[in-house]
Amino acid sequence: MKILDLKTMQQCEISENTVVALGTFDGCHLGHTSVLSRAFLEAKRLKAKTVAYTFSTIPKNASAILTLDEKIRRIRNCHIDYVAIDEFESVKEKSGEEFVNEVLFGRLRAVYAVCGFNYRFGKGASCGAENLTEMLEKNGGSVAICDKVVYEDKTVSSTLIRELIQDGEVEAILPFSCPYSVYARVELGKQLGRTIGIPTINQIIPDQKIKPKRGVYITECEIGEDVYPSITNVGVRPTVESSGVENMETHIIGYDGILYSSYVRVNFYKRLRDEMTFDSLDSLKEQIALDISEAKKYFK
Repeated sequence: MKILDLKTMQQCEISENTVVALGTFDGCHLGHTSVLSRAFLEAKRLKAKTVAYTFSTIPKNASAILTLDEKIRRIRNCHIDYVAIDEFESVKEKSGEEFVNEVLFGRLRAVYAVCGFNYRFGKGASCGAENLTEMLEKNGGSVAICDKVVYEDKTVSSTLIRELIQDGEVEAILPFSCPYSVYARVELGKQLGRTIGIPTINQIIPDQKIKPKRGVYITECEIGEDVYPSITNVGVRPTVESSGVENMETHIIGYDGILYSSYVRVNFYKRLRDEMTFDSLDSLKEQIALDISEAKKYFK
């Protein structure tokens, strides 16, 4: 898969006709993957290349579910040939016609476009999926509009996923999305976990990412090609820390290596409890042992 930077126009030569999947793809949930999968099938039928057109940032004033690198990683798994990354600021003042003519036809050589039922484009989000159909068909192109995906009477959307993550309901997103995850550098901590026989790694959630509700979670850690069960505390560690700085602290079950300065991905599966203040390190150790037992049961 090739990455096209539409801002700098680097690596931006497309010489073949394309089917363009349109969306922010900020969650890559089932609604998004339905658009990407339809684009793949149409491109195969038309003997064209596939392009996922998206933005480097979230257009609305919202925290990202995925960083740009994570978004690209998820799109790559959908057998897309190109990811075209644009700056929202560079297109937000364009009319719908200008966007279609300059971006879809001009830069991306689109003969077919695929979007979701609620796709909006053009200045002030003035155009919708039906307008896109009209504009492309006028110039010989075609459009497929994917229906909404519904799970337990709720429309699957990035907004829904954000709400669930903020409420700590990370398990509720699993039927229609990949787990909420954080990929971050392991920072040097106070190493207090080692003094009670429960070593941990410390990480900081990237600023642009949405943060889950504080508390203790069942997680798993990806270290290179290996995956380990784990438990993660998101919060300020009130028993052992007085700075009030929020971070992630993870005990990796069955791992005994040194990870300082390495990058580790932590996938969240279930919230166990609120963050708590303990009277002593012994009390903290006892509770962590219970949390570890719950994590082992969950993955078993």
